[in-house]
Amino acid sequence: MFKQYLQVTKPGIIFGNLISVIGGFLLASKGHIDYPLFVWTLLGVSLVVASGCVFNNYIDRDIDRKMERTKNRVLVKGLISPEASLVYATLLGIAGFMLLWFGANPLACWLGVMGFVVYVGVYSLYMKRHSVYGTLIGSLSGAAPPVIGYCAVTGDFDSGAAILLAIFSLWQMPHSYA
Repeated sequence: MFKQYLQVTKPGIIFGNLISVIGGFLLASKGHIDYPLFVWTLLGVSLVVASGCVFNNYIDRDIDRKMERTKNRVLVKGLISPEASLVYATLLGIAGFMLLWFGANPLACWLGVMGFVVYVGVYSLYMKRHSVYGTLIGSLSGAAPPVIGYCAVTGDFDSGAAILLAIFSLWQMPHSYA
C-alpha cells in the first residue's frame, strides 16, 4: 500500500523540482546557508508538489486510461480509490503549505499557492484539455520552485526572484517539448 501512495506523488517530478528549489535557495544564500530553513523549505515544497501531482493523477485518470505511457498509473489500475487520493492530496497540500508558512515565510508559501493553483486549477483542470497553450500557462508553475527557494531566503520578491521566474518560465517550453 505504501508503494502506491508514493507512486501517485510522482517522486521523479518532486526530485526534479527540488533541484531547482536548491538552486534558488543557494543563489539567494550567497554562501551563508540557514540549514533549518533549507530543510523546511525542501520539505514544504516536496509536499506541495506531491499534492499537486496526486490531484493531477485524480483529474487525469480518465485520459490516463487511454494512453500507453499512463495506463498503468495507480488510480487507473484502482490501487488507490479516487476518494482516498483526494484526501491524501489535500493532507499533503495542507502540510506543505503550513511548512512553508511557518518554516520559511509567508511569501514562500504564497508562491507555493500560486504554483499549485496554476498547475492544478488552471493547467490540469482546464488548459491541458482545452487549449494548445496549456504548456505555456503551466510553465509558470514549473518556474515557481526556484523562486520559492530564493524567496525563502530573502523574504522578498526582488529583481533576482523576477529574473529566476522569467528564466525558468522560458526554459519550461523547450524542456516540455524535448
